[in-house]
Amino acid sequence: MVHPCGSGAFGYFETTKDVSTLTKADFLKSTGIKTPVFVRFSTVTLGREFPDLARNPRGFAIKFYTGEGNYDIVGLNFPVFFCRDPIQGPDVIRSQHRNPQNFLLDHNSLFDLLANTPEGNHAGMMFFSDHGTPQGWRANHGYGCHTFKWVNSEGKFVYIKYHFLADGGQKQFTADEATRLSGEDPDYSKRDLWQAIEKGEKVSWTAYVQIMNPEDADPDTLGFDPFDVTKVWPKSQFPLQEFGKLVLNRNPEDFHRDVEQAAFSPGSMVPGIEDSPDPLLQFRTFFYRDAQLHRVGVNWHQVPVNCPFMASSYSSLNFDGQMRVDANHGKNPQYAPNSFVDKFRPDAAEAPYQLADNTVSRKSHFWHEGSPTEYEQPRHLYNDVMNDEARDHLHKNTASLLAKVEYPEIQIKYLVQAYRVTAKYAKGIYDLLPQKRFSFDEVEDRSLGAEKMGKNPMFCPHAKTDKLLGKCPAVSVYN
Repeated sequence: MVHPCGSGAFGYFETTKDVSTLTKADFLKSTGIKTPVFVRFSTVTLGREFPDLARNPRGFAIKFYTGEGNYDIVGLNFPVFFCRDPIQGPDVIRSQHRNPQNFLLDHNSLFDLLANTPEGNHAGMMFFSDHGTPQGWRANHGYGCHTFKWVNSEGKFVYIKYHFLADGGQKQFTADEATRLSGEDPDYSKRDLWQAIEKGEKVSWTAYVQIMNPEDADPDTLGFDPFDVTKVWPKSQFPLQEFGKLVLNRNPEDFHRDVEQAAFSPGSMVPGIEDSPDPLLQFRTFFYRDAQLHRVGVNWHQVPVNCPFMASSYSSLNFDGQMRVDANHGKNPQYAPNSFVDKFRPDAAEAPYQLADNTVSRKSHFWHEGSPTEYEQPRHLYNDVMNDEARDHLHKNTASLLAKVEYPEIQIKYLVQAYRVTAKYAKGIYDLLPQKRFSFDEVEDRSLGAEKMGKNPMFCPHAKTDKLLGKCPAVSVYN
């Protein structure tokens, strides 16, 4: 189970820019529309016994109570994730969990997975930087991470990425500050958010999207795969465009009812918003719903915080289940099609997109697999986005944890990945290790071919068509 420790609050989302030509979503159809929301913040992989400020990614999940049902954005305070392979998603979580044998934090597994997942070191760099210790929940930026589709009333679509930027600015603690405050107030983030709202302080984010036309979504032209969740879209190519304001102004009445039982799924979408060819997103649309059925129960939608109370109608997949106390289907026929009620929404059909080839395989989804291009974006983050202080903190934070790894082989392989980002990055970590059980020359010697660590050659792209193109077909979805 993930996201066990967190906080939540209610508020609203206001559409501030006209995006109706890009999406038919009813809560985005004109400026000035205010949609009720619930937002839950969390640490991702650490249990409830951990202090709020422990090093970890932070969950940033938004539930929009729209007129056409609930829409969930399940994001992070990082714009990227640790893997792109869906089957590896649970392994990423397990690598950061406690060891099931002794229930101790396992630094061996944390670094071993990153050492064998070249694409994971983009998020890994953010994890070990001060982004891993933000100043509470409300000083976080939030990202949808995945690529989504916005579909308009004509069935035409664009690809988008969500950014929610904290109006008070993004702020982080150093590792030493976070450690000290974790002892003084383990509930720092929960308390900070609660008290700010109780005092009537402004708690808000400005919402932006990056927009990509489907004809531009070719990795051979872009130089990166726009559907790869381990990659960002450069803002120089795809600038941020404002579209709304997210405001939190009401605390929950009951933590268990409203926060603990809140259930989010990337599969909770509304007409006008769809998934993209991102394989991890497509996987998450299924297994998050399964997790909610397991965690909360088959009638999780009847918990008030999960209820689509703004929707004019609702039909649960759970028919006559245990503890079902609403009207189910009412007096309408419980089957479709029928002669009385038309349940089908042709205008909500998924917008088709074009593949690069008529053969889809595992290779189609992983354009970067086994390629040195894995290191281009984290290299830009290290060299051009971080300043000297941020790099120093990154070196120190990483070295202090890498020193806890028992096996020199894992340390070497992890530093090899850092070396391929840039030698300065790896050397900065190596120099701070209190015990050096190998030479830095060994790291340098083994860096050749690091992009293929943990990769099976049969799944690495070989042909020009081993990619997901995602272009619009010539025929509209409604033709």
